[in-house]
Amino acid sequence: MRVFILQIYKSLLSVLIVLLAGLQFATAQAPTGKGKISGVVLDSTDMKPVSFATVTLTLGNSQKPISGAVADDKGEFSITKIPLGEYNVAISFIGFKTLNKTVSITDKNSNINLGKIFIFPAVTELKEVTIEGKKDLIEEKVDRTVYNADQDKTSQGGDATDVLRRVPMLTVDLDGNVSLRGNQNIRVLINNKPSSIMASSVADALRQIPADQIKSVEVITSPSARYDAEGSAGIINIITKKTTMKGLTLGINSSAGYRGSMLGLNGSLRTGKVGFTLGGFGRSEYNVVGNFENTQATSSITGEQRTTIQSADTRDAIIWVLTMILTNTIP
Repeated sequence: MRVFILQIYKSLLSVLIVLLAGLQFATAQAPTGKGKISGVVLDSTDMKPVSFATVTLTLGNSQKPISGAVADDKGEFSITKIPLGEYNVAISFIGFKTLNKTVSITDKNSNINLGKIFIFPAVTELKEVTIEGKKDLIEEKVDRTVYNADQDKTSQGGDATDVLRRVPMLTVDLDGNVSLRGNQNIRVLINNKPSSIMASSVADALRQIPADQIKSVEVITSPSARYDAEGSAGIINIITKKTTMKGLTLGINSSAGYRGSMLGLNGSLRTGKVGFTLGGFGRSEYNVVGNFENTQATSSITGEQRTTIQSADTRDAIIWVLTMILTNTIP
């Protein structure tokens, strides 16, 4: 059925092409001659006839058609009454490359049979296609409601309290106290684990978590046996974003002067789940190297003369202060 509909579509489209070509042929001078061009149009892939292929005849290098024909269901075509001269025959069809052939109609060769003409499918190479999927802002699962905070741009710039205000079924008062369906007897988890910062005050702990570090918030109203009985109203599980960046950063700062200089170094390395941070600075104080001598001559009223000679031999006095910090971070 699908093939039949496709065949009808091709037939109607070919008839439309012929009508348009006929309008162009009608405006041109009707050819009068004894020449004839015929042939059979075939598909180069399966050697089957290309039904209703369009054959256009133009004079020399001119783009204006002077005659033409449409192949029948067997792919055969014939153009008659062609005057003497050189012509270009263009065979085209939807989904195939246009094939051009040059023929010459003369007194001795006025009936030209092109025989089997193979046309090739037009293969178009598409550019790279990127398919992007986007999560829903709120997902309803079997035992929990998930609020995808990273999909909500309005929640950026605050803290965890601002994020929880947008989560369904949760209410946050002016003091930052969280309640689930009006009940504040809830348990708060971070990445499915109890956190030490939740021990004293939930409201104060939520203010310590930046909103842009929260990936999603899960509201579990019916906790399974894997959770403790603590939190009769339910459980709030805050999922944070995981940092997967790898690389090395290095920062150097320094200063120099007549009496001192300073050099600072800060670097960090992250690979996998382990991060290392190294920092240190050094400072030196110094004098100008050299020998100095000062001679002073004094005389008293009685005529007594005294000579004072002062000399100094300076050396570099260097004081280095180093501070090294090594941090091993495993999120």
